[in-house]
Amino acid sequence: MKRFILKIILLLLPIVILAISMEYAIRHIPNDYRYKKNYLDKNSKDIQILIVGGSESYYGVNPVYFSQNTFNAAHVSQTMDLNFKIINKYKNNFNNLKIIIFPISYITLWNKLENAPDSWRIKNYAIYYGLKTKSLTDHFELLNTTLGLNIKRLYKYYWEKKDDIYWSELGWGTAYSESGNANNLEETGKVTALGHTFDMNSEIKTKIFAENRQILDSLAAFCKQKNVKLILITTPNYYTYREHLSKEQLNKMVETMDDFVAKHNNCYYLNWNEDPDFVAEDFHDADHLGKKGAEKLSKKLVSYIDSLSVSKR
Repeated sequence: MKRFILKIILLLLPIVILAISMEYAIRHIPNDYRYKKNYLDKNSKDIQILIVGGSESYYGVNPVYFSQNTFNAAHVSQTMDLNFKIINKYKNNFNNLKIIIFPISYITLWNKLENAPDSWRIKNYAIYYGLKTKSLTDHFELLNTTLGLNIKRLYKYYWEKKDDIYWSELGWGTAYSESGNANNLEETGKVTALGHTFDMNSEIKTKIFAENRQILDSLAAFCKQKNVKLILITTPNYYTYREHLSKEQLNKMVETMDDFVAKHNNCYYLNWNEDPDFVAEDFHDADHLGKKGAEKLSKKLVSYIDSLSVSKR
């Protein structure tokens, strides 16, 4: 029996060694989670304006246009709970923080990454940020994507020497730099809007909404304690996306945010969903800004922040 067990161990040992080697190698491929975590580790004490959120702020708000020390800590599909966990992780380091920019999209209040189709992204927060997650598998790259995809990632980086770095030094996502064409805006508008619309009264969505509403209150309390302004913003969307939205869901979002800021004098809500200043060439697709749109939105935010400073005097 002992000899049989030894043979099994010897048979599995090369596989285990290969798996450990692959896991190590994949973790050392540059990614924006590792980059932003390292940046926050070193520079959070100096940040004056922190941008968080999902893809709408990752691609839509470029820190380079802000005069104050600004960093974009957003990630694709980063839901409200994860944004708050990142802020909470560095709460004792934010000695100079003055403003948090926190986007509220059509789906934000009812969305949680662990219940989303791309829930595999949660592993990035466990592996690179060191945040607590529910599943043990979240701590392994190899257990969250297919073997074929992982081999492609390894080959592309270590053999082809391609790093796929699509973020700026200050955290802005550069992959959506090009504007979308008219056909793309038409197609993505309807498909994406319908995909973002759901039964708000379902048990799971009701539960997530309540949790996210509580997170907002906790965030407002943190900002008040730190004397930080919280700017919540619904970023511009192209009309082909807006025209397919549920009025009930959209109105609930706006009403919730209006009610929230009315209760917290350090919080502000900007509903720029239908801002007429944004035209087709400003968008990458119907619900994301491209490079031109990001510049325009960032500059408008700077003007708004300046107006808050003036009104305070």
